[in-house]
Amino acid sequence: MHMKFATIGHLLVKNDIEQFPISWVSEKLIVSPVVNVNRTSGYITGLKLTAQQMMELPRETVRKKILEAALFIQNELDVEIIQLGALTTSVTNGGIWLTEQKEYLGLVNHGDSYTAAVTCQAVLKALKFFHKKSSDQVIAIVGAYGIIGEVVSKLLVPQFYHSILIGRRKEKLKELEENLKGSYETTIDLKTKEADIIVTATSHPTALLKSNHLKKNAIVVDVSQPPNLSYDICQKRPDINRIDGGLVDFPTKIPIPVMPTGKNFACISEVIMQALENERENHVGSIDLNHLRKTEKWAKKYGYTLNELTNFGKAL
Repeated sequence: MHMKFATIGHLLVKNDIEQFPISWVSEKLIVSPVVNVNRTSGYITGLKLTAQQMMELPRETVRKKILEAALFIQNELDVEIIQLGALTTSVTNGGIWLTEQKEYLGLVNHGDSYTAAVTCQAVLKALKFFHKKSSDQVIAIVGAYGIIGEVVSKLLVPQFYHSILIGRRKEKLKELEENLKGSYETTIDLKTKEADIIVTATSHPTALLKSNHLKKNAIVVDVSQPPNLSYDICQKRPDINRIDGGLVDFPTKIPIPVMPTGKNFACISEVIMQALENERENHVGSIDLNHLRKTEKWAKKYGYTLNELTNFGKAL
């Protein structure tokens, strides 16, 4: 028997809720009907909180809602592994907090290992697409010491001419420096204007990058949910090439109203792959590079891979 999976996400903005069928929306939670993928099944669920509320409400309040959702999924839906989506990872200390709650007996995976792998793939694919060499380019990584940003920094900094690693906390940036090789600088300023390619992996509740942060013809690989570069700026600045950082091609139709056809989030793909593999381990906190490599192998096996680059779900 394969494990059953569930994801816990949240609304990005308030009117997102209107995109879900009424039958999915209960008093506390959004819950899909059962989703069958390959030889496993599960549910797509979400808190009725917006990204802004996730970051601005007291942490205890948000964590309580996440735990309530996890217990409902465990006890009512008979699910053994939960994937924490978008900002539910940030507010649970990378998922570690949920694994420490005695009432929750299942497994937790933040899905960021495969997301980080796909982000690196997207960067290298984008360079190839635009006929550029990483050794000639300056890369900026926004959210450089976060769960995804840290691994992306380790994997990509050695390949670039120069790297600008951006985060809000100096001491965290200092820690990151101890594990890096290559030409780089760290800064608490949003110093993206000098970069040819920008990766954004933050837990910011609104779009962070404005037009004045971007040099002409910049490439932005945007992993953040909600996005760090808005659709509006892409319209106003046709020279900017924004790329979805966390999406993969996914042969099974998953009924997520906000999901482009034939695509899925890499984080959701990771938990589905783990359920199919029956791997009974937590994947929370910092990313283990061995596990990241394993997710890439799983993706090849199941066909959940990055085949084309998209911007807001549309092919480049």
